[in-house]
Amino acid sequence: MALALILFLLEVKIISHGALTIGGIISMLLGSLLLFDSPAPYMQASLGLIIIAVASTALFFIFAVGMGIKAQKRKPTTGASGLIGQTAVAKTALEPEGTVFVEGELWRAVSDQPVQAGEKVKILGVEHLTLKVTKA
Repeated sequence: MALALILFLLEVKIISHGALTIGGIISMLLGSLLLFDSPAPYMQASLGLIIIAVASTALFFIFAVGMGIKAQKRKPTTGASGLIGQTAVAKTALEPEGTVFVEGELWRAVSDQPVQAGEKVKILGVEHLTLKVTKA
């Protein structure tokens, strides 16, 4: 059963595409069966109880790991990397530097091509506190 716990925890750290989880489920099932292996019937756990406990633990770990992987694959929504690809509005002319308005904030921006005030621009990157933009 300790091996099952170790395998479940390793699944979080190592990308095994579910192989460690399957190994954890099998070792938990075998460990549970061996743990309650007794000649006296009143000292044994029912097989149904063991299967329910193993299945519920396995479903929890599969759900938790699946949600963790899904969260890692999502596009960032905050910080500098969350701004890339968004559309902003030029508040001042960008020739080549000016100010843009994005997400309720004014940012200093630089563009390779002239942009007039009020035009929409697309954010290409962030360097320090300056946005690199182009016409949208």
